[in-house]
Amino acid sequence: MLIKNFKPENFNIYSDKDGKCYIIDYFYHIEAGRGLPMTDKKLKFLVAIGFSERPQEILEKAVTIARKFRAKLYAIHVIAEMPKLVFYYDTYRLWEDFRESAVIEAMNILKKYISLMAEDYRDIEPVIGIGDPGDEILKKAEELDADLIIMGHHLRSGFNHILHQNSCERVVRHSKRPVLSFNLEGD
Repeated sequence: MLIKNFKPENFNIYSDKDGKCYIIDYFYHIEAGRGLPMTDKKLKFLVAIGFSERPQEILEKAVTIARKFRAKLYAIHVIAEMPKLVFYYDTYRLWEDFRESAVIEAMNILKKYISLMAEDYRDIEPVIGIGDPGDEILKKAEELDADLIIMGHHLRSGFNHILHQNSCERVVRHSKRPVLSFNLEGD
């Protein structure tokens, strides 16, 4: 599900007549059954961080939501896998040699962003995935049993929309879990 006009301070808890609680904001009610049921277990939120998509802003918004619900926050960055094609075999071998150092470097960058949030929120764990970003985010959400996926979304149109793969749209379409998406303006 896609929630527009994201304002973390507007999120509240709603309890229906059956006693089940769901996250809502003033303008958008998450449907019963697709919302975030409030239980005794600690909630887990997965936030997708792309280093070219203003990661600090995304992480700050995710921390605001996680703090409100005292949730464990997993910050995932996905490194796109190079396709294994026969005519690019030599190049792919170079990628295999480089992949491990790319994972280490990505983890260091992710930890740097998380450390900037350490004063505000400490329950954040970095995660690195390799593969198609949309697929990896969906897999990791299932693996972690995440209660919510949080993503920034680029607004593109026309030819630019066709050229750029949009992981957020794919996650929103295929996720079995609630997805909170907000626009990254000014890109």
